[in-house]
Amino acid sequence: MIFCPRPLLSHAARWASSLALMASASGLIAAVPFALQGPGLNPTQFRVTEFATGLNYPVGMAELSDGSILATSSDGPNFFNSNGRLLRYTDADQNGVADGPGAVLYTGLTGGITSVRIAGALVFVTGQNKPIYVLRLGTTPASPLTLVGRLDISYPSGGWLHPHSALATRPTPGQSQSYDLFFQVGSKVNYAVTTSTASIASTSLGGLTGTLQGDSIYSVTFNDRTNSVVASALTQVAKGVRSPSGLAFHPSSGDLYFEDNGIDGLVDANEPFSADELNVLPAGQLGGAAVESYGFPASYVAYRTGVVVGGVGIPPLVAFQPLPNPLTGAESEGPNEIAFAPRSFPQPFENGVFVSFHGKFTGAGLQNEENALVFVDLNTTNYFHVIPPKLPGVGHLDGLLGTANSLFISDISTAGALNNATGKGVIYQIKPLVGPRLRFRQIDVHAIELTWQDGILQSAQGVTGVWTDIATTSPYIVRPAHNSDASTFYRTRHQP
Repeated sequence: MIFCPRPLLSHAARWASSLALMASASGLIAAVPFALQGPGLNPTQFRVTEFATGLNYPVGMAELSDGSILATSSDGPNFFNSNGRLLRYTDADQNGVADGPGAVLYTGLTGGITSVRIAGALVFVTGQNKPIYVLRLGTTPASPLTLVGRLDISYPSGGWLHPHSALATRPTPGQSQSYDLFFQVGSKVNYAVTTSTASIASTSLGGLTGTLQGDSIYSVTFNDRTNSVVASALTQVAKGVRSPSGLAFHPSSGDLYFEDNGIDGLVDANEPFSADELNVLPAGQLGGAAVESYGFPASYVAYRTGVVVGGVGIPPLVAFQPLPNPLTGAESEGPNEIAFAPRSFPQPFENGVFVSFHGKFTGAGLQNEENALVFVDLNTTNYFHVIPPKLPGVGHLDGLLGTANSLFISDISTAGALNNATGKGVIYQIKPLVGPRLRFRQIDVHAIELTWQDGILQSAQGVTGVWTDIATTSPYIVRPAHNSDASTFYRTRHQP
């Protein structure tokens, strides 16, 4: 909140000293098994709630047009062999708790679902080594989805350690009703160049087929013709990656960010050989004539020591080491998804990305010392644990979804196990209690410029007075009257 007295000149010192933020005490504060932490973070500025509980292995989430949440459900005692559904959760009173059990929008998918993305009227959903389904939204957010077609990726016999599991979408540049879908085909083994290939074929999507190299990220373009969808333009956009299971486009630059799982320990699999990474592929280099390489397996950053080996390919933006001391600090291993900080989040989250870490495969609580939620500041590339590892009641905070004013986090199984853990999944919501940050500067002796990144500007004659919406776009110029001693207060509120 900014306090602006009148007249401006005689009360300038008083005005400048009254810069502050207002935190709302309204809203339900639910008991959760973790507290937010980090440098410069004020936990009282956030509401953390159990948005939905008793779920079946939730991971992937997406936001529907009315703000409701579409989440994956894998219904079976075993996550990997189950029936897959897509459930819609609403929160009409905005108290951070879903109104009830999720409404089923689609069922009959192959279970073990890990990712769901929405592009236009199309919904893409997949799981590790599962079909990539293409569905269509209904007439309203509550309407059932319908199946359009599917992509099937087939791997050669003998196993493939890191098959596809992650999705990202964007509108195709320069083409209306067209969308690019990105997915990974990781490495066949832990630490070697993948020489085998996989194949891709489509059903009811125009006959797309192709060959896929391992250690890669690919894209496919989908043209939505309303009555049909045609898949085309299979393109390798990156190579030299091991297992990039989290992909996301920067909301402003359009750059593709992705994490990559480091090489497992060659002696002890639980002690990594190389560090997990956060990488970036600039928008201008996506799908160009040259396929960008990130160096796996020849180049990597050694775990704990930070020694750069190889030095070929594009270096990582961040190589994750234990904090604060790489040799003895708190760990974060096995990145799964990434999500950019919501626009309305206050400091220290104003320009960065969240990275979820699965940690020990079936460990939970004190038995999982690697399952932190990490935030990376893109201004500095510094990072910290927003949620530390090894917390009772926390299994694997695998799924992430950033909306305009919230971060949703899904714990696939609070018990840690991925078998016989039906009903152990949870979705959490983190929402700021303060409005978007409001800045000011004096532009001349009679005027102040107010700027803010997101939300609606309000004014009132007193802190407890009636607040009135006055502007939806930044900047806003304040010109106090010289013949009045009245004071005016300014603040921002979240955009609905």
